[in-house]
Amino acid sequence: MLTDLAEVMHLAYTNDPSWLVSVQFRFDEGYLQVEIDPDDDTVEVSFDPRQRPPLRHWVSDSVPTPTDQHYAGLLGMTSDWRWVLRNQQGYEDAFQIELSTPSSTTTLQYLAMASRLHLRHVNDGPNP
Repeated sequence: MLTDLAEVMHLAYTNDPSWLVSVQFRFDEGYLQVEIDPDDDTVEVSFDPRQRPPLRHWVSDSVPTPTDQHYAGLLGMTSDWRWVLRNQQGYEDAFQIELSTPSSTTTLQYLAMASRLHLRHVNDGPNP
């Protein structure tokens, strides 16, 4: 379990601030990072208890971008569940994280397509 989400940082391609290449979550237990590998459009997930994990693919080509509007309501939440998702061709090309409080849950998905991450909010479906 990762507790008390304190910060979420997006890293974008230097030439286009809307081109998301990595997202970093800071919890009490450490830093969780998702980065896209531009060679095969897969996600790489890393964790470090002390500091932000170094980028492997976008070191000199990325800049931090503001995330306040996307994550302000999620700060303080806990993550019990995280997934790396595999597509029908066998590529690990998405990451999903569930953030929760005792009274609410938000699930975010980061899809790797065309050398960038796309953020999606996962919604509950109707009960059968």
